[in-house]
Amino acid sequence: MPKTRQISALCGALLAACALLAAAPAPVRAEVNEVRIGIQYGLIYLPVVVADAQGFFAIEAKKAGLPDLKVTVQRFSGSPAITDAVLSGNIDVGAFGTPGLLIAWEKTKGHQNVAGLAALGANSFVLMTNKPDIKTLADFGDNDQIAVPATTSPQAVVMRMAAEQTFGDYRRLDKLLVAMPHPDATAALLSGRIISGYVATAPFISVLKKSDKIHTVTTSKDILGEEMTGVALGAPKSFVDANPMVARVLIAAVEDGITYLAHEPLPAADAYLKAEASRLPRDDVIGMLTDGSIVFSVAPTGLMKLAAFMAKTGELKTAPASWQDVFFPLIGSLKGS
Repeated sequence: MPKTRQISALCGALLAACALLAAAPAPVRAEVNEVRIGIQYGLIYLPVVVADAQGFFAIEAKKAGLPDLKVTVQRFSGSPAITDAVLSGNIDVGAFGTPGLLIAWEKTKGHQNVAGLAALGANSFVLMTNKPDIKTLADFGDNDQIAVPATTSPQAVVMRMAAEQTFGDYRRLDKLLVAMPHPDATAALLSGRIISGYVATAPFISVLKKSDKIHTVTTSKDILGEEMTGVALGAPKSFVDANPMVARVLIAAVEDGITYLAHEPLPAADAYLKAEASRLPRDDVIGMLTDGSIVFSVAPTGLMKLAAFMAKTGELKTAPASWQDVFFPLIGSLKGS
């Protein structure tokens, strides 16, 4: 073959190869094969606990073509600890108290850009006391202490809302609020020492109601007129952008957990008792899962009312225009508030 024809044939082969490469689909971008989720203590985290215990993370990962994805769940005490772990990269996704999520969303704009993946549910916050003479919020004195998980927790914000309604001053109770993990606060209120009030959530409400030395002062529904979402999963934008399929797997598995809770409260109660090594009677947990006091949903409720109050008190510089602003668009089409 003449040299010019050889060169021509070679060029043709190269062009054909380039055309094939251009037409070939781009390789699928590799996503992480392990996700670390941080949650706290309580029944409101049960969608994550059930998703883990029932293998929903693995099932949804396999459906998404990510069969090697491993999800690990870690326990933390308080929203600040969750925030620190997410921002430091010690966990990928954290279960924030909704005030903590709002604060993280605002403060990380322009760098980590933390936002919500999915809410977990709306639940009741109940202010309980061990002092017989305390009947209303106004009966707490300067020497009393009211335990909340953190000063930025939903419980603390609800107490500020209650203080504004009762005294016309949302700051009135701030000096009484002390940060204390739920199990410690429950034990302290029952002992009659250290604290005289505690803003409890399920399942700790059930434990305290069994004591004839404890009674309810007020509830979040009394204060807000509705129950609000107390907890939502959040993550940095860099994680979601780099792992969109993984993010969808996590949301789908949580939704599977919520569906399971609605139809299988008995094994769900067992999963909770095992996960937290709780000594609560099984029937008590089943009762709390079926009495309507907790409404599990990945769409948030009451978030805008909470944000507006936090903007008023200076905890936020500006309230978001809508709840969708605070969440990644993965659940943006759902109805929330």
